[in-house]
Amino acid sequence: MKKELLLATTIAGVALGATSASAVTSSVSGNHRVGLLDVDKDSSNATTGTTNENIKSSLSYSLSETLDSGTTIAGAFSLMSEGGIFNYTGASGLTLTFTDGSSLELIKAGDAHKDHDVAVPGASGEMSIATGSSNSAAGGIDGVGGSNSVGFAWHSAADVAGIEGASVSISYSNGDETSVSGATVAIDSSLSAGVTYVSTTGDTTVTIGAGLHEANDNNSTSITETSAFHIGAVAVNGDLTVGFGVGQGEYGHDKADDHQEVTDWQATEIGLSYVSGDFTLVASFGDSEATDAASGTNPSGSADELSKAAVSVDYAVASGVTTTLGFLSQEAKDEGTKKDTASGSSWYIGTNLSF
Repeated sequence: MKKELLLATTIAGVALGATSASAVTSSVSGNHRVGLLDVDKDSSNATTGTTNENIKSSLSYSLSETLDSGTTIAGAFSLMSEGGIFNYTGASGLTLTFTDGSSLELIKAGDAHKDHDVAVPGASGEMSIATGSSNSAAGGIDGVGGSNSVGFAWHSAADVAGIEGASVSISYSNGDETSVSGATVAIDSSLSAGVTYVSTTGDTTVTIGAGLHEANDNNSTSITETSAFHIGAVAVNGDLTVGFGVGQGEYGHDKADDHQEVTDWQATEIGLSYVSGDFTLVASFGDSEATDAASGTNPSGSADELSKAAVSVDYAVASGVTTTLGFLSQEAKDEGTKKDTASGSSWYIGTNLSF
């Protein structure tokens, strides 16, 4: 890892005209979450109701240095523990931040539209119920995306083009993926863009974000390429935050090697949060649906659906220590029919230690 980082820094330094080298500045952050997670599915199978410990940890390293030209070069990676096994994940490519405030992500970039997904409040906690690979209704207004890891993303400085509160991003990826057929699919090339506008009137700040994503896949039998957009708004007034967003489009669905054509996808997010002293209360709702079919077939018939309603309370026990109590109610449908094994409720109580 060290040799790779030094090589990448040297290449970027030569390209930017760096005249000296020094040790890269690093910082470390992380967290350790410990709690109880309960999942109670609507299925009559007695094994679908479980209460277990839920322990997750992460350790993240950020590396950066400023070159003689004034440009900052940065990268990051993380170690995460899921189920007691540490995994290497969350590694970024290289990010160059220029003196005018704009930045360029290199190598691992390509979903610029997701950088402009407004932060609609969502309930805290580890509550979840698996939907299975047959459900193609991607959740979240930015639930559709995907890029090849060989790409770049450019992000403007604030107040782009002299418009106060505006920023834009654009990305492109192309890894020349080998053509395949059957159940699997990978993104071959993608083009993505997003815009954010922030405005303050009196005591209220409103953030509007929108994104567009187009992609081609490498599956020779696929007849549906990815084309999706999202738009949303969040308003903050003192301790109260309210948000709303929608997403629509079509895409190739590949989950657990189950490739399907997906059309008429639409998703909605609604959320609000309120801060009262050391307590943060959040209520959120998400709904999505999509029509799917086997690869190479035009989607028709009833839609897959996924609906989630959740609430949570966070209590700031001390600096870096937060206790969370959350509850989730979920209903999932496959081809218009409710799936009891993917529907039900889940609650979580736990404490997060972060630094």
